[in-house]
Amino acid sequence: MDPQTQETLRAAEEAVTRLVEQCRKDGPLYQRSPRAVAQVSRNSKWLLHAIASLRRELSAPATIRGEEDS
Repeated sequence: MDPQTQETLRAAEEAVTRLVEQCRKDGPLYQRSPRAVAQVSRNSKWLLHAIASLRRELSAPATIRGEEDS
């Protein structure tokens, strides 16, 4: 994985992690709009899992991904 992609994934993961932290149940955002904040939290956690999966996939050797060099 090239350095630019690594930095992009790192920055996205960091931002989404901060968002999840802001959407915790005992936080001020949750008290203002529990339903909307809970939805954002769920989607953010899904995005963190997707980023982790993408990072694993891009870091795997090409032969594991089925992209063997010919």
